[in-house]
Amino acid sequence: MNKHIRQIALVVLSIVHAPINATDMDSSFSVKWQTTPWGSGGLYPAGPPWGMVGPFDFDSDGYGDFVVSSSYTGSFCNDIYHYEAVSDDSVALKWLYTFSELSCTDDNYSSIAVGDLDSDSNPEILALMDTDPGVSGQHGLQIFEWDPDSLAFPNTPTTTWDMGLDSIWEAGQILTAELDGDETEEVIVSIMDGPWGTTGSCRLMIFELENNDLESPVWNIEYEDPVTTNWSGYNISVGDLDLDGLMEIYTIAYEYYHLIVYENMGSHDTYAYQTDFYVSLELYERGNQSIIVANLDQDTTNELYAVTSGTNTLDGALLTPGYFYVVQGTNDVSQLTFENFNFFNDYPGGLRQINIGDADGDGNPNLYLAGHYNEALYDWEYLGGDPLSPENYIEHTIFMDDTTDNFTPGNDQGRVRVAKVFAGDIDNDGEGDLVFTSASFAPDKPQLYMIEYSDELSSDDKDKIIPDKVTLGQNYPNPFNPNTQFSYHLPESGMIKLAVYDILGKEVYEFFSGYQHTGNHNVLWTGVDNYGGPVPSGVYYYKLIAGSKTMTKKLVLTK
Repeated sequence: MNKHIRQIALVVLSIVHAPINATDMDSSFSVKWQTTPWGSGGLYPAGPPWGMVGPFDFDSDGYGDFVVSSSYTGSFCNDIYHYEAVSDDSVALKWLYTFSELSCTDDNYSSIAVGDLDSDSNPEILALMDTDPGVSGQHGLQIFEWDPDSLAFPNTPTTTWDMGLDSIWEAGQILTAELDGDETEEVIVSIMDGPWGTTGSCRLMIFELENNDLESPVWNIEYEDPVTTNWSGYNISVGDLDLDGLMEIYTIAYEYYHLIVYENMGSHDTYAYQTDFYVSLELYERGNQSIIVANLDQDTTNELYAVTSGTNTLDGALLTPGYFYVVQGTNDVSQLTFENFNFFNDYPGGLRQINIGDADGDGNPNLYLAGHYNEALYDWEYLGGDPLSPENYIEHTIFMDDTTDNFTPGNDQGRVRVAKVFAGDIDNDGEGDLVFTSASFAPDKPQLYMIEYSDELSSDDKDKIIPDKVTLGQNYPNPFNPNTQFSYHLPESGMIKLAVYDILGKEVYEFFSGYQHTGNHNVLWTGVDNYGGPVPSGVYYYKLIAGSKTMTKKLVLTK
């Protein structure tokens, strides 16, 4: 069987909700693993882990992998780390690369992505790094391809590229996605290639590997737009908000939540600017995470969801909270304005990311919010019905740091600054996990955490969210590329079969056939058939047979 990437795509959903104080602690989650605090060697000498992507299964062993990138300040050089779960509640560092060849003299940033640019089923880590102006030989794009023989990433980059730029003043964001229908992944980057305040200093670039050869790469820059704004974009998302079959690219500049929208024009390598505007209720409000397009209830309209990080002074004083917005689908993204943004909720400590999963395995999608200076992780569980109705959700705080802060000026107030999060059973023990980062220099705080669901909800909450019948959840994301996930619930043990079929009813991929115990189960499909080969784009059906019950749902693979 060919090795293939297993990644739960970061698809995010949200809801219109009256303001809520997220103080209801959910005891069903507990910390199972964390790194050594930064001051005791955790991620040292690197700075805080601003970037994280996952989960994956690079070696197809059933244990989840994820990749972290650190940023550096002063003498702390950027690193990238590959972690893998190795047993129940245990995660180990498998690979590390330090960018010592790049300058470590200034405050700098990094971003990472995972893709398969050469379509050989061996994934690559793509690292976007800052470089110094006027220093020859420094390449901001560094790529490391998985070696299926050694089951590891290489000790040196597989290839590097300067992207035709003299320097990268700030490496804002990197993302891989198939945008134009040619079945070759594009790389999307948002960078700053000049000093702050310089006209056209920030730019969006879209490019792909033209010859499918990372040893002698030929790069094709499909689109480039110098953007007149301060600071680069700290978030890139793709989606189809107007449901016209054409992928949009959304990037957010750190300059007071400056949202900029582009769209593929229906042919290979062709894109066009659509609109840009500021999403801001407050002076100095900034937003660097996160925005996404999704369809929670699988109806005929998509929604766009957005959060802002808010701002704080160095001593922790609140300037502006983080805001949560929702936008209903539109017929034309070029007409999108701030007037379309509906205020959802605010969080005094700000928000850094939103992500979706089903860590409790009950078939209901959960929206996870990274509460930045609140040192918290919030969980919004969708129960079905109208996704814009607040009564269709349960909200809990599933993590809150309650340790004593060792505050010293300049160390982020001693806070666990929750920044990035993903969901998935990475230690393969049947219990859902959430992995998240702390983007903090606080010397007495860990910077990576894994919390796990342990089914200790109150009886009232269980009555609300635990089904007493066979259920089959809708996959998310849908449409998807390259991976999707869904959950199902068995109220009693018995014989089951779960498989994917094409539109003619031919079995494509079998997940399981046999006796299975009662409970909640999570499933990930990477778009392959029973022989490990990739399946073509199109409509598929997944079917669960449990006793006398048969349930079927549709999913769509796009390439």
